[in-house]
Amino acid sequence: MYAVVVIGLYLLAAAIAAWNAWRKADGPPTHGPSPYIAGLAVLSHVGWLSVTIRAEAGFALDIADAMSLFGLVIGAIAALLAARPYFRAPAAILLATAAVLALGTGSVSTVREVTESGWPLAAHITLSALAFGLLGTAAILAIVLAAQAATLRSRRPARWLAALPPMESMEHAVFTVLTLGFIALSVTLLVGFFFVTNLFEQRLVHKVTLAIAAWVIFGILLLGRYRFGWRGRKATWLVLAGFVVLTMSYFLTKFILEVLLERHWG
Repeated sequence: MYAVVVIGLYLLAAAIAAWNAWRKADGPPTHGPSPYIAGLAVLSHVGWLSVTIRAEAGFALDIADAMSLFGLVIGAIAALLAARPYFRAPAAILLATAAVLALGTGSVSTVREVTESGWPLAAHITLSALAFGLLGTAAILAIVLAAQAATLRSRRPARWLAALPPMESMEHAVFTVLTLGFIALSVTLLVGFFFVTNLFEQRLVHKVTLAIAAWVIFGILLLGRYRFGWRGRKATWLVLAGFVVLTMSYFLTKFILEVLLERHWG
């Protein structure tokens, strides 16, 4: 029941946001119910996840539930963007992404990483989800921006371009979200070191190494942006490279441990 409600609300909000964005191409942007429906989807998603990941020893996260948690963050960001008429099209893409990530909630049977309850570790996991969601959002927006720039360079008229915000606004949004994600990732890494006693015994060496590599890539990009004005293809490729490495840090290592080796971190 939760699945039908959450995914249905996300897709409904995405469809309405996309329709409003498409209508914007013919005239001024109009207000619609998509932000409210998206907000309701996010609240329903929170309830669904809280039931799914609850465990006797605290809470448990398998790969599908972790993806759903990151989708929740993307959905929340999309709900905020949907409230801005000129960002309805990007919001629609993000809402659809959140729906896809929520699909597998509680459905994948792997070794579940059971984590003891306690606010420090809960804060670390929350920060991790926030960082991944923000940086994932930045990657999606960077792809949209790259497609927008490529279409404009081709000088071929495309009606869908009118549904998007101006390129300057899109670029500003990408780097704003990226900066917030970088800050969240920095805090996550700092807090995470308090829970590390032995990288090898806890099977965390690959995860931590890749996470630091992603942090370095994002840091170089932001330094280049604010110091040298990096933009365009270089910025897009660095955003995507950093996000791919970050995804490998969590999901690839988690997949190898839980699915192939039937173990978990810790």
